[in-house]
Amino acid sequence: GNETNDISLVTMLRNVMKPLSVRGDRACMQSASTRSLPTMLVPRVAAQRERVVCASSAVSKSLISVLKDELKYERENYRPDETLVPGPPNDFELDNPPGKNAFYLLKEYKNEAIIVEVDLDNQPDEDDPDVLDEDDEEPDSDDEDESMIVKFQVSVAKGSSALVFACASDGDLMTISHIAHESADADVEEDDNTSSYTGPVFEELDDTLQQAFLDYLEERGITAELGCYLRLQTVEKTTVEYQAWLARVKDFVSLE
Repeated sequence: GNETNDISLVTMLRNVMKPLSVRGDRACMQSASTRSLPTMLVPRVAAQRERVVCASSAVSKSLISVLKDELKYERENYRPDETLVPGPPNDFELDNPPGKNAFYLLKEYKNEAIIVEVDLDNQPDEDDPDVLDEDDEEPDSDDEDESMIVKFQVSVAKGSSALVFACASDGDLMTISHIAHESADADVEEDDNTSSYTGPVFEELDDTLQQAFLDYLEERGITAELGCYLRLQTVEKTTVEYQAWLARVKDFVSLE
């Protein structure tokens, strides 16, 4: 009787377990993966995500606040340079595209087209040596603006080619560091892998030849006076573009 009862009990247990076996491990794993595990993990993950979002929001708000303060300071302390109002000297016209990192002075001289380009990203550092090749003393911080040096490029084009001068000025002196002769289709001339000869080191030229090139530019209005204007216009454009950049970045960070 006990054996019969034992057999009946085993059979009964098997019958009870069989439906689970028929549903299989897949059903059990699905139940565990879709219900049990998320039920345990979702609150924890959600809490972590909420903390990250809150931290990120706090960081963004802090950045926006700093950007606003910086923009406010720049605008309150900005005064347009009135000396720039009349425009560039020596019959040049200013082309100052907003949002760009360069400005240009344009002029026609006889049968030549003259373009002066100032690239804000290609200016000397405070410790850039020998930009003007002068043995001047180190300027005081109060005289930093007065001693600022601006680098610029002058292109004198006629026919199908141009002379391209790399220049610099502190407003009192105007110097040349390199002169290249470029053809209009220089960019498509790729007969081999060698570079074109662009000219000698300017400082190694005979002094008389150096002065002759300086006189050549001066005749076309590239003078120390123009260098002074370029310095002021460089400071002006840098300030204006910085303010515009601050405003754009602030607006971007503020987007949700």
